[in-house]
Amino acid sequence: MSKTIVVFSGPSGAGKSTLIRHILSEFKDRIGLTVSCTTRPKREREIPGVDYWFISNEKFDEHINNNDFIEYVECYGNRYGTLKSAVQDVLNRCDICVLDLDYVGSYKVLSGKLLDYKTVGILVLPASLKKWKQRLIDRNSETEESLKIRITESFNIDKISYYDHILLNGSIDKAKQEISDIVMGMLD
Repeated sequence: MSKTIVVFSGPSGAGKSTLIRHILSEFKDRIGLTVSCTTRPKREREIPGVDYWFISNEKFDEHINNNDFIEYVECYGNRYGTLKSAVQDVLNRCDICVLDLDYVGSYKVLSGKLLDYKTVGILVLPASLKKWKQRLIDRNSETEESLKIRITESFNIDKISYYDHILLNGSIDKAKQEISDIVMGMLD
């Protein structure tokens, strides 16, 4: 089996993180997740090195200048990036490296040849826009302004062809089974 990079993308609140946690648990030693860098402040429950590497703008610029990132973007007033070394570390231990990226970062990865590895794109979408918006509101992590930005910027139908799989998450149990089946197909 060749090493594979799997890019997960989707709007906040669509269930992407839940599905990633599911496959990381189900396929423990075969799949690993990279930890991205960000310049945004750490939220109360976040753990550095687990949720993100929280770095300064100066350090982020240093990584850009050294060509250390596979992809990086500015999103919602902050910068996010995936280090090449983080991807390589996961692929040294596992068959599949999972990247949890926003749309712009995922397009950058999925549209180009990446470290000579197979790349698979998975887009997770909410089955109901009304329920999705309520889920974002219930999380209590967004201001009214950031909520509007997330909702209006979350969908870019022009780029849907970049993805190999699209999961409509109407039932988390069904979505978990579907993502498990996709991963099993990659590991066979």
